Amino acid sequence: MVRRVTELALRTFGGKEHCEVLPFGSQATGLCLPGSDIDFVIRFFKKEDGGKEGGGDEQEEDGDCDPARSNPLHAFADAVREDFGVPGEFDAEDVLEIDGGNGSATTDDERLSYLEVIEHTRVPLVKFTVFPQNIDVDVCFDQPNGPESADLMHRFMESMPPLRPLTFALKYFLSSRDINKPFTGGIGSYLLQLMIVSFLQHRSREDASRGCGASGRHFNLGSLLVDFFELYGSDFNYVTAGISVRHDGYYFPKGAPDRREVFCSPRGPFTLAVENPLDVEMDVGAGAFRMQMISRIFGHAYKTLVAYVSEPALLSPEESVLARILPVSPEMEKRRAMKANEEGGEDWVATGGAGGVRAHERRVGGNAVGSIERGTPSEGRKGRTTAAVGPQGRRGGRTTVEASAGGEETAEILRRAESTATSSRGRGRAKRGRETGNGTKIVTSCCQLLMLRTALPV
Repeated sequence: MVRRVTELALRTFGGKEHCEVLPFGSQATGLCLPGSDIDFVIRFFKKEDGGKEGGGDEQEEDGDCDPARSNPLHAFADAVREDFGVPGEFDAEDVLEIDGGNGSATTDDERLSYLEVIEHTRVPLVKFTVFPQNIDVDVCFDQPNGPESADLMHRFMESMPPLRPLTFALKYFLSSRDINKPFTGGIGSYLLQLMIVSFLQHRSREDASRGCGASGRHFNLGSLLVDFFELYGSDFNYVTAGISVRHDGYYFPKGAPDRREVFCSPRGPFTLAVENPLDVEMDVGAGAFRMQMISRIFGHAYKTLVAYVSEPALLSPEESVLARILPVSPEMEKRRAMKANEEGGEDWVATGGAGGVRAHERRVGGNAVGSIERGTPSEGRKGRTTAAVGPQGRRGGRTTVEASAGGEETAEILRRAESTATSSRGRGRAKRGRETGNGTKIVTSCCQLLMLRTALPV
């Protein structure tokens, strides 16, 4: 897809002598999730730039005689429509016929399913989606600092090892709630990365002052995730404070005379002000106008994690704490099974039952594991006994209690979350749990989530 869009842009605007096409964003930094957008910036060479291979000498200044350059948004949108096909020409049911019905597609099978020219925004762009892979592509023109911001993130990732896994987990958290699109008031990828960088900078200084070291290599990912939600969900003052990641990171007053014009948003006081380290006169957070709602979502995630970490009995040993805030998609389940099979891990063999009793059999690392569940959906709780038989015939058993998603049980969990998150005793227990054993469940879940990530097909 990157090659096809690049070739299309070069054909539309006169070739490499007149413009360059640069991918940026999560594709350039390697921080993309399956289904992430592919971002491009098309930069035109001016006469004084000299173009490439001397081509700039033949250009008219500012491209006055080139209608494509005078209105690049609509010129490129027309080229995309012609190259990929007009929306509506390709029936979604035809995907079953692609490549013998297995759902894989070639370049000739790709069709346009969505196209929009977004002009009245801070960054005008052409946005389109390609079917059947449902790849979203955003193309903007002559915007500064796109590829440069990717280089900056590479440097931050080298100096801050937790930045990469936290970005994956939080990007999925935002996308699962549809609050990751800047043009709808959400938190974009670059803004999220700057928020994480600022958080890690301040966290490193706090750890260094306590004699824990500031390298970041010893950090517990579960603890960092919970503390991130706590900072931006309850502690950070959005009304008066702004964020800068320059000079090892600091907060600045949004209302200061030299900052007020850029960082005091006319949308209201409750906005996130984040200085662009590549252009200090630009507010990266200006587009996140739903920040007040997003802050409440962060706060709810923090309380949920604290409740389950403080009260481990709420979960059985097999259940994930992270799954309480990150939905497990069918694609993740599929890839987890594939990875388990590759590593000789879990492989379901048989399941069955009747009369409220269900029996399961599976293999975990070559060992046979059986489980029995008793109970009916109306009972609200069910007991489960699991026994494992190893290669040498040793047998070990344990009994756990699993809570169903009944209304009373859910209400009780929310009450526990509220009480433990607001009481100093509960927060102290959660802190100790995150620093010792209980936080391991979040770390393990986070690492498992990251291992399920696959590169976006391009």
